[in-house]
Amino acid sequence: MRIAFDLDNTLIRSAHPFALERPRLGWLARLLGYESLRSGTVELLRHCQRQGWEVWVYTTSYRSAGYIRRLFRLHGIRLGGVVNQSRHEREVRVSCSKHPPTFGIDVLVDDSPGVRLEGERHGFRVIVVRPEDEGWLRTVQQALLS
Repeated sequence: MRIAFDLDNTLIRSAHPFALERPRLGWLARLLGYESLRSGTVELLRHCQRQGWEVWVYTTSYRSAGYIRRLFRLHGIRLGGVVNQSRHEREVRVSCSKHPPTFGIDVLVDDSPGVRLEGERHGFRVIVVRPEDEGWLRTVQQALLS
């Protein structure tokens, strides 16, 4: 299975304050200006990888794929793929903000109920995680089992 995670307000703090991970090389991450990941991200992504699932990032931001890959490597996570807004605009032929099937993605984890509606309309699975959900890790794990 290929699973993708949104960044802003899902794995990276934006408008909502949530607890953050400590990168393995915290001083280096801060020095290089890397953003912090939501607490529990590393545990969840490693869990997914142990299941044999391929972990991707799908974001509407214009952060470069290289930046995103390096950000996760600072936490010990190797991504299977990255879809940023530039790639989405080049490759997606469907009119929606995200279209995981274009990239062979089976499940998208996102904070937006609007993306869930797009999933219902275009036939792809979305797990919505609210930024304020302190039990978000359990929410995602349970949804993946159902």
